[in-house]
Amino acid sequence: MKIVCIEGQEKDMEWELSGSRLIIGRDSICDIIINDPKLSRIHAEIVREGNTFIFYDRESLNGSFINNDRVTRQILIPGDLIKIGDTALSVIGDDLTTNVDWQKSDPMITTKIPLDQLTNQIQAVVSSPGAVAEERPEITTKRYIQTARLIKNLETIYQVGNAISSIQTVDEILDQIAGMLLNVFCDVQRVCILLKDSKKAFEPKYIKTRAGIPSQPFQMSRSVVNKSVQEEVCILANDAAKDDRFAASESVLTMNLRSVMCAPLVSKGKVLGLIYVDNREKPNCFDDNDVALLSALANQSAVAIENSKLYEDLQKSYHEAILALLNTVEAKDPYTRGHSQRTARYALGIAQEMGLSEAECKEVKTSAELHDIGKIGVKDLIIGKDSPLSTMEFHSIQAHVLTGEKILGPIEYLNFALPMVRHHHEHFDGTGYPDKIKGDKIPLAARIIGAADAFDAMTTQRSYNKPLPFKKALEKCKELKGKQFDPKVVEALERFVLANIKNLTKTDEIAETETEVKTVEKEKSKTIKKKGN
Repeated sequence: MKIVCIEGQEKDMEWELSGSRLIIGRDSICDIIINDPKLSRIHAEIVREGNTFIFYDRESLNGSFINNDRVTRQILIPGDLIKIGDTALSVIGDDLTTNVDWQKSDPMITTKIPLDQLTNQIQAVVSSPGAVAEERPEITTKRYIQTARLIKNLETIYQVGNAISSIQTVDEILDQIAGMLLNVFCDVQRVCILLKDSKKAFEPKYIKTRAGIPSQPFQMSRSVVNKSVQEEVCILANDAAKDDRFAASESVLTMNLRSVMCAPLVSKGKVLGLIYVDNREKPNCFDDNDVALLSALANQSAVAIENSKLYEDLQKSYHEAILALLNTVEAKDPYTRGHSQRTARYALGIAQEMGLSEAECKEVKTSAELHDIGKIGVKDLIIGKDSPLSTMEFHSIQAHVLTGEKILGPIEYLNFALPMVRHHHEHFDGTGYPDKIKGDKIPLAARIIGAADAFDAMTTQRSYNKPLPFKKALEKCKELKGKQFDPKVVEALERFVLANIKNLTKTDEIAETETEVKTVEKEKSKTIKKKGN
């Protein structure tokens, strides 16, 4: 992994997370020196333990924030946003396994090829007169080879189209496209797919290198990329290093570029990005026919990427709508305001401590955010009741896990969350609900969310109990190991809480909740006094 400065005086600086320890701060002894007056001289450090990177705040004056939460210790995963002082750092994963080295002065021999080159080739073959007896054998052979190659290209396009037509995430689509390009073009060593970002710049999004090829910086021609996307043409660039006109060009010799092809990703008249492939060992290994095929594959890929983006946007809208519904649930009772966000924070911390993958951690966090969505079907009087529940009322509360499962069921994007929502109240010893399953039969994510949910209930003010201090709540959780909770989950919860205890007790959500609870208690007190009078 690496971290990239995205905001502050060191913007665009990158640091690889190599070695066992990296110190961050203003002091000249730091491994990562950041000239930000709001940072302490020794502000933080990142420690590597196996394949895990852990961020530690070193009791800095202004603190450290990861994903808007103040932390003293947190395991880093790709996508995390670190905010220290006026500086923002982004944690980048290993998807781009090779850095991109942009080349500005690159006098390569380039040929522009139209996007519809393959169509033109097909029309040329179809419209040309058939072979006549007077034709020379070599002409007939050439025509046969061209036709055979076109047929092969059409078969490839058909196969690729079928493969990428299913709805997938953008990252899955890019991985599949890159893999197929390596299969289709045997001389391609590296594939880079660039997509337009929010600032309308074309930036590398995914890189894939053929097995056995040394991992080196992906040296890319800025002028070739700009020409391709601005003029909406494919580019073929071959072996400039061998051309006498550029023999003394240091940039070309440094790049050691032998063969390059690129094609813009165009869908509905918009350029979404670019496919860029190269070979640094074979001179002149691509020709017009290869570029024509790449262009056709780029057209298919552009449609698949756009559909995937639209699908992700739709699912995101669903998710946001569900969260809005969840806010209405929590608005019913000021005691539970912020409960889902805190539960998600604890659950993510547990998942990270247990070494779950990035994808698994994201699923746990999202599921924890949504775990109580079914309470929208529970009457307000039951949710806010401060006296013991009747049997019927208790069953109504229990039913929220089934209601939540039904609410989320039609949303394909959130299907992974269904087992977590249904089973987060199961107990490790089988005494929970709704299915009374036990042990490892309870999904791990549900065991994690169950512990996080209970811990937040113990440590925040509720209508039926006063909050416990964090350490006492942890002791209570440890007493319930093997009964209500998975022992390993409780151990991970304890590690996370003790490492971040100073900051977990000072969140804005808790402060807001405590203010509202005090207001509610004052109103109740006034009502009681009036009744007494």
